[in-house]
Amino acid sequence: MPEPTGNEPGASPFPPGDLGTPPTWRPVGRRALPAGISPSMADDADRLLEELHQRQEAFEQQGQVLRQVQAALARAQATNQELALVADRATDAILICDARRCITWVNPAFTRLTGFTLTESHGQQPEELLSGPHTDTATITRINQMLAQGATVERLEVCHHRKDGEPFWVSRSVQPLHGQDGQINRYIEVLHDISEHRRAESEHNRRLEAEVALATKSEFLSRMSHSMRSPLNAILGFTQLLDMHDTGHLPEAQRRQIGHIHTAGQQLLSLLDQALEYARLEERPLGIRPQRVDMSMLLREVRAALDEDALAQEITVVVDSQCPPLWADPQHTRSILLNLMSNAIKFSPRGATVWLQGRVAQDERVGIVEVRDQGFGIEQHDLPRLFQPFTRLDTSPGKPVGNGLGLAVSQRLAELMHGRIEVSSTLGKGSTFSLHLPLAEGPGALRLGQLRSGGEPAVMLPPLRVVHIEDNALNRSLVEALFSPYPQVRLYSAETAAEGMASIEATHPDVALVDINLPDGSGLDLCRRLRGQAAFKKLPLIALSADALPEHIARALQTGFNHYLVKPLQINRLLTILSQLPSTQAAPPQ
Repeated sequence: MPEPTGNEPGASPFPPGDLGTPPTWRPVGRRALPAGISPSMADDADRLLEELHQRQEAFEQQGQVLRQVQAALARAQATNQELALVADRATDAILICDARRCITWVNPAFTRLTGFTLTESHGQQPEELLSGPHTDTATITRINQMLAQGATVERLEVCHHRKDGEPFWVSRSVQPLHGQDGQINRYIEVLHDISEHRRAESEHNRRLEAEVALATKSEFLSRMSHSMRSPLNAILGFTQLLDMHDTGHLPEAQRRQIGHIHTAGQQLLSLLDQALEYARLEERPLGIRPQRVDMSMLLREVRAALDEDALAQEITVVVDSQCPPLWADPQHTRSILLNLMSNAIKFSPRGATVWLQGRVAQDERVGIVEVRDQGFGIEQHDLPRLFQPFTRLDTSPGKPVGNGLGLAVSQRLAELMHGRIEVSSTLGKGSTFSLHLPLAEGPGALRLGQLRSGGEPAVMLPPLRVVHIEDNALNRSLVEALFSPYPQVRLYSAETAAEGMASIEATHPDVALVDINLPDGSGLDLCRRLRGQAAFKKLPLIALSADALPEHIARALQTGFNHYLVKPLQINRLLTILSQLPSTQAAPPQ
């Protein structure tokens, strides 16, 4: 059996019996190896050590990469959480669609806007889900064509319908997303609700059309009046000449015919005047100048003006002149009472009595002037029609019936003075027309712009800073008087466009009243300058002008004015507009 060499597997590199004795080293080349270690074994050990070092470095690199991946995953998770939070809290509706544009996810704002939940929306295309009767098919076709071409849809406005069928307007933006293969694999869509903006735009257009239509009607009536008065002038003039010069040459029948022509011409002229007056009242450019009116004196004046008519009809007029003072326009109040008294005399039988008397209402807030007759009376179902234009009731055969505008005009005048006309009637016994107007004195006195009982103005205004640009001193005084009962309104007056611009820039008002024709330029140019500045882009601007041509009104509104009021100043309308303005209630800049 051969002797062991010590190189066998598992053999100890030390000689038997010398386990505790240090090995004897011998040099091999430049290295010294322990006794019993061959150079090949040393090389294998070096290789193993080198391999271990390499694997250790690889493990360390892999650990570093793993840590980087974990950090990236953590960042991605945090980003996803933030994106999810943004999507949940976003006010715009956001939805994600797959490559076929079927909905896979929606945010809560989508549900709030449309009424559809994710479960109800999943798998449906947005157009199928949201389109309805008001949706423009051409716009939907355009969206589909753009997306089919791989284009992005940017803020395209379209009308859709909610789950309950209510239409709403949105601005749609659709962004296609591409996968690694370059193909579109999903879409992200944002719906921005613009319903309020569209309503405001529609209201502005409606107001513009109304202003233009109002001015167009006014111009038409003015031209019609001018055109009709010329032939009426000839008719009435020639009938008067015939009556003056040919009384002895014409037969009695022809003279009566000439009288009929003249009467018809006068009636036509009266109808024309009342129609124009009623149209002006509807437009509200009529100047109402309320003041303390001594009704006792006014009632006596009305009676005196109609004495001849009453005597001709053998009518007795009884006047109670103990009427309290009223707060009204004296000219228009006289016009109303003359119309009511004239009707009472006209429709009363001969020998009857007409009463004209005033009193205070039970609540002591208004005064009442009553005109009571003993005429034929009015059917109850006809009473609501009395104040409609061109309504004539056949209640008294043989009596003149008029043109059906007098009561409509009178009622409108009363309304403009914060009053009204009421009527009661009994067939066979007569009618009573009651004019209600604010008291000028007493516990319930009410004056335009002053305080109601309880301390509230007739028209409430918020705290406002108002810049008034007007070169006419009387017009400036009128506006100053208009705002004098409102301590919460601070008025800044300017005579020129330059002064007005400086005042607006210095005070930053809540509203500006601008005359169109100014000595140093046009109010339109001032409007353009203001709209060109970010600070005044939304400043309410009200044009005040005597120019009522439709094209001029349309140009002013298109330039940027919010309202256009035709002079004479429409006080009630102006106050109503101002009462609806929001107030910044901020102190003007120093």
